[in-house]
Amino acid sequence: MYLEDNQNRISSRRKIRKIPVILLVLIILGLVWFGFFRDKNQETQEQAEKKSQAQSEEVKAPEENLVEYIISEGDIPSDVFSEYGKMSAIQIQNLLDASKEVYDFSNLKIGQKIQFIFNQENKLQRIRYYLGTEKEVVAEVEGESFKVRKEDIPYEVKVETAQVKIDEFLYKDALDAGLSEGSILEVADIFSFDIDFTTEIQAGDEVKIIYEKRTLKGKPATDGKILAAKFINSGQEYFAYYFESNGEGSHYDSEGKELVRQFLRAPLSYRRISSGYTGARYHPITKTVTAHYQIDYAAPSGTPVVATARGTVVSAGWEGGWGNMVRLRHDNGYTTHYGHLSAYGKGIRSGTSVSQGQVVGYVGSTGWSTGPHLDYGLKLNGAPVNPLSLKLPKGTPLEGTEREKFLEIKANFDEKLK
Repeated sequence: MYLEDNQNRISSRRKIRKIPVILLVLIILGLVWFGFFRDKNQETQEQAEKKSQAQSEEVKAPEENLVEYIISEGDIPSDVFSEYGKMSAIQIQNLLDASKEVYDFSNLKIGQKIQFIFNQENKLQRIRYYLGTEKEVVAEVEGESFKVRKEDIPYEVKVETAQVKIDEFLYKDALDAGLSEGSILEVADIFSFDIDFTTEIQAGDEVKIIYEKRTLKGKPATDGKILAAKFINSGQEYFAYYFESNGEGSHYDSEGKELVRQFLRAPLSYRRISSGYTGARYHPITKTVTAHYQIDYAAPSGTPVVATARGTVVSAGWEGGWGNMVRLRHDNGYTTHYGHLSAYGKGIRSGTSVSQGQVVGYVGSTGWSTGPHLDYGLKLNGAPVNPLSLKLPKGTPLEGTEREKFLEIKANFDEKLK
């Protein structure tokens, strides 16, 4: 009996000893198993991070391989393509052939930006050439040739509002308010048919505009359209609303009439009117009293002079006492002249068509002149007209469904212009 009990106790102790051993084995196996999956999980995470990083690098690759250049005076297009695009003579010719229906790449404009995008192997993939601020020409490499298209520049656009109270002068005060130079000039253009921005702006005037604030790939870009604006000049309110009618965009007043008129208020930015429109003026050189059926605008030499209306150049040359003179013919029987110029605008010659606001010359003191100024004259069917008293009607008002659409847009902007 004793021997049997002793054997049972020994057997029990052996079983007890086996339990810690089994637990130890299980713990070791658990640790190994946990470590394995932890390593696998870390490996999976590392792989995911590497994959994400690789994808990010793929996205950034074009930026890392982008060569950008601003066209400068004297640049030869073929040299630009060769130096910055690493293009051979054959590639350049292929580009010119492929793009002739879209854009002539042999005519690169001074100041415009061109980009060459390369892949990781430093092979040219794409050319992007900016046409001003709204359009771009994209040429994609396709084998030995190119696929060329013109498209809108893909800006990111936000609509913002700016308000300016004129304290010193419009340009400075508007810049201080955060407006770009382009937007300031556009405001002046929009309201130039109602307000003379060189003589009628005064302290206390206010302007509020709603406009497109644009960025390109996260970087600041030129502002877009002015969508609506209110200008308070000497207590009088003027409104402008951008609206597209029949595919053409323009600015309209509160009544739906287009603000653009046939003639601008003045052909230049001037300091003062040195001689007005009169039937009797004492001429400082001839010492005689004669009619002066034009306006003399005193301004520094070199001040740009623009066509006050769309038209055709009748003549551009020397005219005795007038000095260097440009004469334009316009619609509806009107003609204008611009005298005493120091130089002519680029391409201004007889027969050339000019747009409203295009530079036709520069202020000078040629001919019978005692100082730098512009002699500006306007005639209707050969009879002199005082430019300062010329009253031209606004454009034809919108009608029908176009007017209804305009009024909806106007109502929306009116709330924001209050």
